[in-house]
Amino acid sequence: MSSASEILECAVEVLKRDEAFTLDAVAREAGLTKPGVVHHFATKDRLVVAVAEYIVDQWEADLRTRARDDDTPQGRLRSYVDYALTSDFDASDLALLVDGRLRTRLRDLWLDRLDAWLGWAIDGPTEYRAALRAARLLADGAWMNSALDIPTVHDDERAALHRIALDLINEESAEL
Repeated sequence: MSSASEILECAVEVLKRDEAFTLDAVAREAGLTKPGVVHHFATKDRLVVAVAEYIVDQWEADLRTRARDDDTPQGRLRSYVDYALTSDFDASDLALLVDGRLRTRLRDLWLDRLDAWLGWAIDGPTEYRAALRAARLLADGAWMNSALDIPTVHDDERAALHRIALDLINEESAEL
C-alpha cells in the first residue's frame, strides 16, 4: 500500500497534467483503488487541503534555503521574489485553486504559512512600502503565469526583470 506522502506525490502529478482532480484520478496515478486513497484521506476535501499543505511545504523549504542568513522581513521578501522570478512552476503550484468550495480555507492556509515571506508586515514610508508591493506583485504575476504556462517575458528579459524586482527591495531599503 502507498503511504500518504506517496499519494500526495501522485496527486501533484495529476495536477501537473491538468487532469480533473478526483479521488479516482489520484487512485489511478497511485496504482490504488479509491478506497486505498480514502484510507489515508477520508474525503476529497481532506486530500485537497493535504496537497495544498504539501505544496506550501515545498515552497517554504525553498524560501528558507534562499533566505539563508537574512531572516529579516526584507530578506524573506527578497527570497520570495527570487524564488518566483527564477523557478519553474506548473499547475500543481495552483493547488490552492483546485476547489472553489475550499477557497477561503486554502487561502487562509496559504496566508498563514507564506505571509511572512510576502512583505506585508514591513513598515516604513509610503514610497518604500509601495516599492516592496511592486516587487511582490511582479513576483506574484511571474509565478502565476508560469504555473498557468502563460508566456510573460522573453528569455533575454528574464535576468533584467529579476534584477529590477530585487532593486525595488534593495535600493529602497538603503534609503531608510
